[in-house]
Amino acid sequence: MKIFKQLLCFFFLVMVSCKNEEPVKTGIIPQPNLIEYQQGTFTVTENTVIVSENSEEAKRIANELVTFFDKNFSIKLNTSTKIQNNAIHLKISEEVEHNEAYQLKVSNKGVSITGKSYHGVFYGVQTLKQMLTPKALIKVPTLNFMNINDAPEFGWRGLMLDVSRHFFPKDSVKEVIDILAMHKMNKFHWHLVDGIGWRIQIDKYPELTKKGAWRKVKEHKKPWEDYEATYKDSGAEVYGGFYTKADIKEVVAYAAERYIDVIPEIEMPGHSEAALQCYPEFSCDGEGTSGVYCAGNDGAFEFLQDIISEVVPLFPNEYLHIGGDEVGKQSWLNCKKCQKRMLDENLENAEELQSYFVKRMEKFIYSKNKKLMGWDEILEGGLPERATVMSWRGFEGGIEAANMGHDVVMSPGSPLYFDHNQGKSEFEPPSWGGYNSLLKVYDFNPVPDVIAADKRHHILGGQANLWTEQIKTLSHVQYMMLPRLSALSEALWTNPNQKNKEKFIKKIDIHFDRFKELSYNFAGSALSPDYEVVYNKADNDFTLVLKNELGINEIRYTLDGSEPSINSALYSAPIRYTKAINVHAQTFRKGKPIGYPLKKMFSTGFGDKCKVTYTHPYNESYSGGGDKALFNNKYANPRGDDPNWQGLPKKDFEVLIDLGEHNSLSFVGLNFFQHIGATSVMLPTQVIISISEDGKTFKTVLNKTLETVKDRDPIIKRMETEFDKQDVSFIKITAKNRGKLPDWHIRKGDAWVFVDEVTVK
Repeated sequence: MKIFKQLLCFFFLVMVSCKNEEPVKTGIIPQPNLIEYQQGTFTVTENTVIVSENSEEAKRIANELVTFFDKNFSIKLNTSTKIQNNAIHLKISEEVEHNEAYQLKVSNKGVSITGKSYHGVFYGVQTLKQMLTPKALIKVPTLNFMNINDAPEFGWRGLMLDVSRHFFPKDSVKEVIDILAMHKMNKFHWHLVDGIGWRIQIDKYPELTKKGAWRKVKEHKKPWEDYEATYKDSGAEVYGGFYTKADIKEVVAYAAERYIDVIPEIEMPGHSEAALQCYPEFSCDGEGTSGVYCAGNDGAFEFLQDIISEVVPLFPNEYLHIGGDEVGKQSWLNCKKCQKRMLDENLENAEELQSYFVKRMEKFIYSKNKKLMGWDEILEGGLPERATVMSWRGFEGGIEAANMGHDVVMSPGSPLYFDHNQGKSEFEPPSWGGYNSLLKVYDFNPVPDVIAADKRHHILGGQANLWTEQIKTLSHVQYMMLPRLSALSEALWTNPNQKNKEKFIKKIDIHFDRFKELSYNFAGSALSPDYEVVYNKADNDFTLVLKNELGINEIRYTLDGSEPSINSALYSAPIRYTKAINVHAQTFRKGKPIGYPLKKMFSTGFGDKCKVTYTHPYNESYSGGGDKALFNNKYANPRGDDPNWQGLPKKDFEVLIDLGEHNSLSFVGLNFFQHIGATSVMLPTQVIISISEDGKTFKTVLNKTLETVKDRDPIIKRMETEFDKQDVSFIKITAKNRGKLPDWHIRKGDAWVFVDEVTVK
């Protein structure tokens, strides 16, 4: 019998795949936990009927399918409550064990989607829609016979959107919710309140939205620099916005129809400049500049309790997030009221005062039938007994809380901060901080092994966070979400034993076409060309390897610096070279460019004999990789945390490069970095490049004074010089450090110079 089944499987291999093997068609994200295919197909036609109960919930889901088939296939389906063949049945059954689980079956009778509740049915519909898209591949709605039995691995599958730093109108928020829904995500954490913008109507305290929702726009300053709340009609240039209670209810209802819980965040006790500039009497100094509520002032607690009393009725979900992170405690230490509170409550330090603050608010929130959730700093000084921790500073806070018996949502900055870069290219749009690639997100596991086995059930799941310091538009929001949210959805939904990275890569390539059809702006960063250079000592030449993160699609390139086209050389093997090359590479998908190009010059002038002498040593924390970092063919990106930058504070960057042998050169170049908005790194004031044949007599080939640039955004400044070809054995480079940061800089102290990648030809 077993042999017969194997033969049967072989004979139908061209038509359908063997049981448990998914045909290479459109793929489903997140991957179902059990999917079986059988021989045969079912085609949806105009005679197919959608069958469901007569409830409003059932009709809403049925109408979603009606719209889908009309839009994608111009098929107008009727609905009915009568069970029949040639139908798509939406059913409820107690036999389905999990509220979010669903069963999807395709047979000669049609399609049936069954859930314990319509929550599960809704997810089954999302799966069906993916099996019949993108339109570029699916012209006729034909489905293989199959059985799918699916349920999520984790109950918390979320995304946080920060609307304080930049405001997004309710229709934009709804589009974010749509993207969550198509990926079977179920939590939308709405960061409504922070230091630089209050976004929710509070009737008892109208100044919060009259003034706290608006800020002065100041030249050459980011929103958080010298923040000043103001009135919309103040006469100055202002930025802001807020949601009325009606807006909130509308968004919450919209999310509920897609089975997504909305969790509001009302920040406390820190990150509260917007509120305290409106009501400074609740701060320690009476001015609100510290952005921290006075823990010794009972009025501050009453103020927050009044706010929570208005917020709670708007959000049906059981959680209320209070933030609790990055509290500047110095104002408490300087405050007589706070010091008295510490004395009265027998508190030894500011951390215990923070714990007192959080515990006091937790009791009130609990009295409103809500659970307090906070970032992992709420562990400091002692955690309230009923609190849930959202761990963002790595996994450690979540591990500690779970082992203490507290529920936890894992949200570590690496890899789940979606405001971080997702590609290495210098052409990526503005981002904040590090590098979280698509496959890094896919590999996320919210349950570290070090959590005790009997405590692992406290890990509710995971959540990505999208902070918006650098993100001003819905298009940019979508770009930072997609396709990383697709990877996260599979990391949180699919059983680890069912995850398959190679299969995911094939599916995400098809998912790109779905995004296009939905007009979503997605990142092609995982397809942007990357590189690796290897020096072949035996042959005295170099090898350039081109690749991208996913290892798919065509990479085409030129070596003369010209822009590559679909007709340019196809990369198929490593490129070997013996003289400097200008590489311009681009990935092409379906004949069109995708991702960002690679534009680099790779040198050959530095061999094993080369050595560098530093007048002033680089800082060990910013070594760039050591003495050879200046010519290792690894270019640093426009981020201060890129490990390829070599940096030193206060003193000039001054090096003598001994090439170890004569080289016939006509060009020297290198890169410098500046990011005023986030670092103390500034461009040098002057760059001097000199060359010598004997190491004694030097000829200056570049002496350039640089103008001060006050732009807060990251800058890579390329300094290069061309000269008549000549024998060169030594190169001397000096970059003048300005010493101290200028008065207008947002920081105080020493200026740094960051340098990388000296190139010659």
